[in-house]
Amino acid sequence: MRELLRDVLQLQPFWQSKNTQEMEKRGRLVRRDVVNWLREQLPAVEAAVPDEVDDWAAEGSDGAGLKSEIPWARVHSASLSPSATVGWYVVYLFGARGDRVYLSLMQGATRWRNGEFQPRARQELRQRSDWARAALAASLQVRPDLVETIALGARKSNLGRAYEDGNVVAFEYPVEALPSEEVLAADLVFLCSVLSELYELAVVDLPPGDPAPEIVDAEVEAEHAAGKARRGQGLRLNVAERVAVERRAVDLAVEHLEALGYSVKDVGATKSYDLDARRGAEHLYVEVKGTTTKWTDASEIMLTRNEVELHLREYPDTMLVIVSRIVLDHSVTPPAASGGELKVVHPWKVVEPHLTPVSYRYLVGE
Repeated sequence: MRELLRDVLQLQPFWQSKNTQEMEKRGRLVRRDVVNWLREQLPAVEAAVPDEVDDWAAEGSDGAGLKSEIPWARVHSASLSPSATVGWYVVYLFGARGDRVYLSLMQGATRWRNGEFQPRARQELRQRSDWARAALAASLQVRPDLVETIALGARKSNLGRAYEDGNVVAFEYPVEALPSEEVLAADLVFLCSVLSELYELAVVDLPPGDPAPEIVDAEVEAEHAAGKARRGQGLRLNVAERVAVERRAVDLAVEHLEALGYSVKDVGATKSYDLDARRGAEHLYVEVKGTTTKWTDASEIMLTRNEVELHLREYPDTMLVIVSRIVLDHSVTPPAASGGELKVVHPWKVVEPHLTPVSYRYLVGE
């Protein structure tokens, strides 16, 4: 691997967007040889990290069509980071001048728009990087040789800047001091173990800008129903997990309402709301939502059309109970749910400008 990194770096000063002889050779090195080495390391990665991630993969790119100034090769979870624009991963980034290569703990720093990759907002990337460094501080402090700032020296591309902003931490390898094969392999395993921890943390304490698993699942199911599927993207929670989360949320909501003196009936199986709560002449229509993630004011919930219509109609006799930070125990079958923090909105008014349609039903006429 040491020689492969040097070979790619030696070609970087010859970068052109066209597929010249030098760029063709660089592409073979990045997409084939470097990626093959990464794949050979995956068994060691799998042995060093918890079993929660069981779909480690490797891929590389030197540009889609036009050759990119900063080629890369990454290790990632196929489901949690199905493309380099989504999620978190560990990636080799080659400096534009050929003077250094970084092994970076990185996030999806670009979006595919108008036929090309475009950088995400700098503030968004930096906020997410700061969140990850803070969440992983205890694990990262054991490696003082990690750097928080990378300099790729891109001359004509905004993507280099996006990668710099999206970096969490990285090992920096100058071309004149590339480490041994053993060090390269050990550094990769270490960063992948940190990446595994990040994957686990991101399920509970959402990174800034990330949707909750329930939102992702709803979008995936809507796309499946429309005859589409996201590449590598499956459901984040299976049926048994969702049932456990929903049941735990309803149980805590019932306890809360009963403590306030309400008589509560679970009507979620037959009505467009979850709990029917009565106290004297008072009658509340209660919507209950559960999530394994931390709740913030920017968090989202999923609502059906019938739920929206009912709560618009019955306002102000409406209540929303959100139970966040529910913990799933996978040591039993089916999984058990515990914990949970309540947020109660009463009366709850559905503000229509805050609604975002996920999918539509369409009757195809003649």
